[in-house]
Amino acid sequence: MAHPNPNCKPDCFGCKASSVSFAPSAMQTRSVASAMKETEKQQAKDLPAYKRMRQEGLQPKGTKGAAAIEAGASTKFEVVSGQIIDDQPTLKAALSEFAPDLA
Repeated sequence: MAHPNPNCKPDCFGCKASSVSFAPSAMQTRSVASAMKETEKQQAKDLPAYKRMRQEGLQPKGTKGAAAIEAGASTKFEVVSGQIIDDQPTLKAALSEFAPDLA
């Protein structure tokens, strides 16, 4: 980018500032590569968990979040719905209303 004033001094701050750039790796939270690394780490946990649940005869809602579902689910309903229900009365009500065969 050219400086708007062609008669500037050699130590002109505007000229120096216009030449500054930042590498994406310097901004870890804004880098696309860091987001991809996090996604890959999560997939490395989710895909084997999904496979184990499929081998057990369960049908998880998807691969995303499968590790958390595998770790926290206490019923088939929670695996199939993809939601962990911590409150036992709510879980019993959901099972009786929506899926009595998945208890």
